Amino acid sequence: MTKQSLAALLLAAASAFAQESPFQFNGFVDTYHAIQTEWPHDLTTSRTRLRAELRVDYENAYLFASLNGIHNSILDDRTGVQLQEAYFNYSNSFLEIRAGRQIVVWGVADGLRVTDLISPVDYTEFMSSDYDDMRMAVDGIRLKYPGERVNAEVVYVPVPRYFQMPIGEDNPWRPDLPENVSFDFPEGPEARFKNGDFGTRVSFFLSNLDFSISALHTHNQSPVTVAGYDPEKDSIVIRGIHETMTMFGGDLSMPLGEFVIRAEIAEYFGEALGYASNLDYARKNTFNALGGIDWYAGDNWTFMVQYLHKYIADYSDKLAVEKNSSEMTFRISKELLNNTLKLSLYGMFDIDNLAYYARVSGDYSVTDQVMISLGYDHFGGKRGQLAGYDKNREIWAKAKYYF
Repeated sequence: MTKQSLAALLLAAASAFAQESPFQFNGFVDTYHAIQTEWPHDLTTSRTRLRAELRVDYENAYLFASLNGIHNSILDDRTGVQLQEAYFNYSNSFLEIRAGRQIVVWGVADGLRVTDLISPVDYTEFMSSDYDDMRMAVDGIRLKYPGERVNAEVVYVPVPRYFQMPIGEDNPWRPDLPENVSFDFPEGPEARFKNGDFGTRVSFFLSNLDFSISALHTHNQSPVTVAGYDPEKDSIVIRGIHETMTMFGGDLSMPLGEFVIRAEIAEYFGEALGYASNLDYARKNTFNALGGIDWYAGDNWTFMVQYLHKYIADYSDKLAVEKNSSEMTFRISKELLNNTLKLSLYGMFDIDNLAYYARVSGDYSVTDQVMISLGYDHFGGKRGQLAGYDKNREIWAKAKYYF
């Protein structure tokens, strides 16, 4: 046998083994760095991440695990190895079971939460990550009937997780507070059966309409803040309050030619809302509605706009929020150079506080495995969280390698 024939045989054997192997390993390496455009021009974000993903298949089941190895040059406590997801999945024609740490996505909104209340969001570095990367996995079990026209799922999360907020003293995204003020935000409730989150969702897939109805017993994952005095520390402590609440809602998505119409509605029963004094909170029933439209205009143009409205029943003037509040988001993108370059503009507008956030970005695919991105983030407005981040107007750069 010639050397060429032996090499061809070995190559064919390796290819066959790769195709038959139950192991699939992939992931990516990315690095992201941002610097303030205003004085003192400090770094707001500087991190490098290795994501490793492993899937092992066996007949109708598979195991999936993903890890993040992170080096964060600004937030030391974020440096280390973190478990992203790790679950077991089994499926047949009638049932799908997924148990373990997993990300659960409900609804059809883009970056706004109406019925999508199971997996919390990591706001430690605020908007410096894509929304999908900001989602946090939860430890739970999901049972699903995977029908073609109708599917139904039940989710149970024994120990829920809450939003991670930028409260570290060394965090550039921490709100400006006096020196004698500290935070006390829990990561989740006490591990008891009654504290678990559980819900169900039924989805219908018609020829030109998809819609779902859902119900969920959960917590307000974003903290309601209440200030109090700690005599031992002789300081003010801002505590994060997370109360249980019940959600009933639904969503729909409908294509109309070049357009896609999206909508979500939900009633929250017993949602915790803070008072303007920051000394206490109330629990109210709130109605939340979102409408959105996507336009795929041709020539690689995409336009998206969303509007979210919240109404508080049995309103009190003592609350820190208005009886009716609303916000909008929009996205415009254009692909160029044989779809290797994507230019986009994303915006978020807090209508009540007249505050806004805008991101201009360009993503260039050098190869199928390498992407580089550049962008600028702008914050502004009269009041509210977005306006308070005007000091963090920034330019940023990102590189990503897939393997």
